[in-house]
Amino acid sequence: MKMIFLFVDGFGIGESNDQKNPIYKANVPTWEHILDIGKVMPTDACLGIAGLPQSATGQTSIFTGVNASKVLGKHLHGQPSETLKEIINTNNLFMELIKRGFKVANANVYRYEYLTKMLDPKERRYKPSVTTVMTLSSGLNCRTVDDYKIGNGVYHDITGKILVESGYIESTILPSEAAKRLYNVSRENDFTMFEYFMTDIIGHKMNMEEAVSNLEIFDDFLGELIKLVNLDEDIIFITSDHGNIEDITIKTHTFNKVPTVILGNKEQIDSISIESLIDIMPAVLNIFDC
Repeated sequence: MKMIFLFVDGFGIGESNDQKNPIYKANVPTWEHILDIGKVMPTDACLGIAGLPQSATGQTSIFTGVNASKVLGKHLHGQPSETLKEIINTNNLFMELIKRGFKVANANVYRYEYLTKMLDPKERRYKPSVTTVMTLSSGLNCRTVDDYKIGNGVYHDITGKILVESGYIESTILPSEAAKRLYNVSRENDFTMFEYFMTDIIGHKMNMEEAVSNLEIFDDFLGELIKLVNLDEDIIFITSDHGNIEDITIKTHTFNKVPTVILGNKEQIDSISIESLIDIMPAVLNIFDC
């Protein structure tokens, strides 16, 4: 059994209002199909702490099983603090899977300047994300543009448009090609994570047209991935850290629950129960332990 774990930043469950929620204006047949065939669990991102859920604490909670918001007594945005880094470095999903003898991969590609600045202890503007801290603390390498050029990784915008604009490559790829790349990486690993955070970036922009376009790119990517993955044998796991893009009438995150969706063999996933972000890591480990 192999698992592809799709972490979609800022993707909550919103109202069925196409003036407010771009998912209802976009052409997303794959997402609609996924909701029909998958095990769908609305997941609490507030974690019992007042205030809007945020990325640093939400992602730490997902990937460590620790209520990071409770530890800090607040929700923390952006990159993890030293306290959160200590939690991640002590134990995280990658570490636990590796301890169990599984092969793990982060399929995301990093630009050189970001990697250089992020790893510079004197640099304060560019700080590693939760998933990057998790990758490095687990002894895994970050994929670079060299990997991307040979098809061994996916950029966070799926098509590589940002890499083209940055002068790294000459042309974009189709969402279907990005899905094939992710699938190929997953064939060499037991657990493969891909982080997609354009949803959060665009959610903050409050731009319906851009949000719709973004969701349709992601849907095309999902559509090809589902064609490639044998769901009788393997699992696709999708979740988020907090709401945002589902309500483009506000610039902030939302209090909405996020969708956790598991696609795969029903015997493996029927008993899984996820109520909040801290239940996600134990659920993944439970699937691998079965």
